[in-house]
Amino acid sequence: MSNKKKPTAQVSEIPQPWTVGEAVGIGWRGVRAPLALAQLLEVVLTAGCGWLGVWIARLWLAGVPLENGKTVRLLYGIGIGLALTPIPIALLMGGICAMRIAATRGERVSLGSLPRHALQAPRMLLFVLLQVLFAVTPTLGIFNLGFILAPYFIVDRRMGLWAALHESWRATRGHKGSLWLYHLALGPTQFAAAATGGLAGCIVSPIYGTGMAYAYTRMTGTCPIEPLIPEYGTRSLNKLLRATLFVSASAFAAAVFAVSRLPPVRGSAWTPTDAIVRAVAIVFGTTTTLALLASLLPYLLDRLEGRTFTLFVAARHVRSQKSGFLTVISILSICGVALSSMALFTVISVMGGFSQDLKRKILGNNAHIVIDTVSQKPFEAYGDTLDRVRALPGVAGATPVVQGEVMMASASNLAGVIVKGVDPTTIGDVIDLPRNIEVGQFDYLDHAEKLTHLPPTEVICIGPGGEQYTKGSELSFLGDDLDPAVKAAIDTSPPYRPGIIIGRELGKTLHVCVGDEVTLVSPLGDLGPVGVMPRTKKFRVAGIFYSGMYEYDATLVYTTMDTAQEYFSAQNKISAIDVRVDDGERADQLTPIVTTAVARPDLRVRDWREMNKNLFSALKLERVATFTILLIAIMVASFCIICTLLLMVTEKGKEIAILKALGATDNTIRRTFMTEGVIIGAIGTVFGVGTGLALCTGLAWFGLRLDPDVYYIDRLPITVSGLDFLMVALAALTICTLSTIYPAHAASKLRPVDGLRYE
Repeated sequence: MSNKKKPTAQVSEIPQPWTVGEAVGIGWRGVRAPLALAQLLEVVLTAGCGWLGVWIARLWLAGVPLENGKTVRLLYGIGIGLALTPIPIALLMGGICAMRIAATRGERVSLGSLPRHALQAPRMLLFVLLQVLFAVTPTLGIFNLGFILAPYFIVDRRMGLWAALHESWRATRGHKGSLWLYHLALGPTQFAAAATGGLAGCIVSPIYGTGMAYAYTRMTGTCPIEPLIPEYGTRSLNKLLRATLFVSASAFAAAVFAVSRLPPVRGSAWTPTDAIVRAVAIVFGTTTTLALLASLLPYLLDRLEGRTFTLFVAARHVRSQKSGFLTVISILSICGVALSSMALFTVISVMGGFSQDLKRKILGNNAHIVIDTVSQKPFEAYGDTLDRVRALPGVAGATPVVQGEVMMASASNLAGVIVKGVDPTTIGDVIDLPRNIEVGQFDYLDHAEKLTHLPPTEVICIGPGGEQYTKGSELSFLGDDLDPAVKAAIDTSPPYRPGIIIGRELGKTLHVCVGDEVTLVSPLGDLGPVGVMPRTKKFRVAGIFYSGMYEYDATLVYTTMDTAQEYFSAQNKISAIDVRVDDGERADQLTPIVTTAVARPDLRVRDWREMNKNLFSALKLERVATFTILLIAIMVASFCIICTLLLMVTEKGKEIAILKALGATDNTIRRTFMTEGVIIGAIGTVFGVGTGLALCTGLAWFGLRLDPDVYYIDRLPITVSGLDFLMVALAALTICTLSTIYPAHAASKLRPVDGLRYE
């Protein structure tokens, strides 16, 4: 657009209609270099206020001794910087608003407007503080749209703040629906631009501000610009959707690159930076999906309009913008269905993820089928039984286990544990213990003599932040001048102890590392002169495992079966036979076959579902209850569709009467309004389920890491199921379709004479 003023229409001072698409298009046309530079200057000065706040806090608290001094000074600096931020915004707001109005009217835009309108800074400062009050007070925030044009009144008509607020409230009366739609349309682009940096914001902010200036000039009747063709607004909205998609996709690509550059996190370490970067990638992936769906929506509505008469009228009603209030109600209906569908799909995926994660950990650390006695006492003559079970088809492995409950003590603490004596050669065929070792080696369990001379580079502990601690060099307490023969005769190596593998949480409780000594204490000991004496035995920590289940990591310890049999006085006896099958989900089908193969009445056979029946029954009940509750939320959202169609019937009474007068039957009118409701519900369902699918897929791909010290899982578990996807979509569409029956029936019963009586 040229800087010369174009011939324009006469100013009428009468409020004129406007559409969101027109405001967006004028906003695109208003992006000029001076306005972008002014926005960049605002960003620079605002950032400078933040650095100035940090500098002031550093000087102010320089001589004050503070615990966590850097953090406290940074928080004070951020607070001071936020307090100073409104000052540069107020200094530049008047000039920027004047430049926006000039761009709207086709006049020359120059940076000279900034100093000319700097004297209006006090009124603008009060307006900015009022906006902050609206932002932090939700009950007052609903009035914000009524006062949003006040800066333009201050600049264009030289009004005081209170007069400008009054005039803004009067001018926006009847236009709040369109203003709300305008902010909704530009919201994703503004968010993406703000997240990608100030340069993109310098382009998006002029679009938003110039569009608001256009709305101001139209609502006040001071819009001397040439008339716009009807297709202008539609083309502008399509252009905005493509720009939003491009900005969101660019931000998503940058976030994916940032995730790929994150350093690996070891052990139980958790950092806010890692979680924030992954969360940003998930958010931008979701917004990109939303922008893509929104970009495809006009194309799909165009295809519907080219079909039957019913689809043509229904699609036209959905995309109609003549009534701002009715358009807002329609969008609220779509948003209600979308949010409910997204919440239902996301919650089901998260709950399914937790259930699958729990099942995986249980099956990875426990046998699929357990053969033991009802009294849980050790039994003997298990060799033939073990061989018969291993020979069964579908059995992946079987191993004997000796089990008992004792106390474990270290030099600094003690805890109750469950000792499992296992066969090191076959235990890996049944559970994931060898693969779960994070410190030490599984081989040390069977060769405990290696623990007395660990290499100096051997990792023996992992700190809370993922730090690795090594064994280090051996310290010699013998002098260098000692006779070599005497030194060789003196044995300084630690005594031999059998190996034992403990969990990560038990290691934290006992404050032990690989190679440290622990003592098992059993109250069921031997009879001595003064009664029963506790049975004690010293072990050396051979490894530390991490299973992902707190109960397992805090209570289970493993040693060799021979050592456990000796300690529990159960020579040639075992407590159970643990069995692993090829398909854990079908373990209950193999249980009768294993029972037949065992053929011993003194032994019982149980699968993992039976042993954890209460836990998984509770999870299933919770899943069903959550699905039902969120279906009710979709039903509540469908009430908005009923209200939308009833209002549409009221507003379109004349059109319905004309259609009936031209020969449209009651069935045609009924199908038209039912189709309109189905289209609204389908749009909401597609947006909701699509957004939920993008969100859950992002969580599964990028893995939103959680603090293991709080949740004891390193990331949020997600299971994306196609069956859940279809179930949620069908449930939402069914509810939305049922909600259209009554409004469509009411529309079909409208008589032509009633619709045209007052025309």
